Amino acid sequence: MRKTKPGRPTLQDSSGAGNGIIESACLQFAKNGVSGTTNRQIAEDAKVTPAMVHYYFKNKEALYLGVLNSAFAPLLQALSGAHTLETWVTSFHAHLMERPWLPHLMIREVLPPNGQLRPFFLKDYAPYIFGSVKTLVAKEAARKKVRASFDLERHVVLLMSMLVYPFLGME
Repeated sequence: MRKTKPGRPTLQDSSGAGNGIIESACLQFAKNGVSGTTNRQIAEDAKVTPAMVHYYFKNKEALYLGVLNSAFAPLLQALSGAHTLETWVTSFHAHLMERPWLPHLMIREVLPPNGQLRPFFLKDYAPYIFGSVKTLVAKEAARKKVRASFDLERHVVLLMSMLVYPFLGME
């Protein structure tokens, strides 16, 4: 591992530093949780100084938003073109294939009621992700004869669980 020198890196060294910090934070948060991750760990993994983490992300909230945007903005873009349930599932699965750490991050920091990323996710991403799949499942259910006790929300949760489950065994 390359040792970092104190101070701000040169312009050549800092190109892409913000992206490297985000990538590192995503992986560290997924592995250790937000509370179990320090700026020093993120900096070491990103091969920058801890001061650079603060330089790019003035506070924890900015870093959290950067992590969530990195994790979910590409998904929202991919899902915007999904007009069938099959396309939605394919897009969602492809997104997870590129980010196998994402289910771990969700389980640690989004799903628990006290998850530190939960409020940001619920506000900016959950309505679209779950709303879009719910709409497509309802559309499919309407096209087919389903039993009277069909529970749309339950089926959406089951579908999402089946898509995420294979990634939970990965590190």
